[in-house]
Amino acid sequence: NAQLSILRDTVVDIPGHDPGRINAAYAFGGAPLLVETLENATGVAIDDYVEIGFGGFAAVVDALGGVEMCLDEAIQDDKAHIDLPEGCQTLDGVNALGFARARDFDPEADLGRVQRQRELIGSIAGTAMSPATLLNPVALTRTMLAGGDALTVDEQTGPIDLVRFGLAMRRVTSGEGD
Repeated sequence: NAQLSILRDTVVDIPGHDPGRINAAYAFGGAPLLVETLENATGVAIDDYVEIGFGGFAAVVDALGGVEMCLDEAIQDDKAHIDLPEGCQTLDGVNALGFARARDFDPEADLGRVQRQRELIGSIAGTAMSPATLLNPVALTRTMLAGGDALTVDEQTGPIDLVRFGLAMRRVTSGEGD
């Protein structure tokens, strides 16, 4: 399993358009054009995609009862509306969303944000795939209903693929993948 992050300002050739930032490919043609652009730019075939929307993202975190994150230093970012202390803590949906979006406080800007997003997605996947969630019908149903608003998948992606995605995200973000 591998995870690749491409910064939103990366300039690429967009099929049928002038070269532009990678996020413009999505704006011009949605996920299909973004997938085609990424395949052309990287040479990596993309079989399926999962789009994680920020709106439902907070609901998934809250449905899980929050996610555990350990911060090496306090984070304050007024634009992301967060003021988080140093150390391990359980983030609710609003704070997890702010943590995922924050970049103004960080001298690494988008690079730091990408790393935080990877860590957060790994924590969400780990919590969602834990026995405490999977074996609890109430927690599982609450998480699945919240996930319906947070995730968009292509037509070929089914429920088993989503479970594999969650397990892969947990492995990759825990250091067991690339």
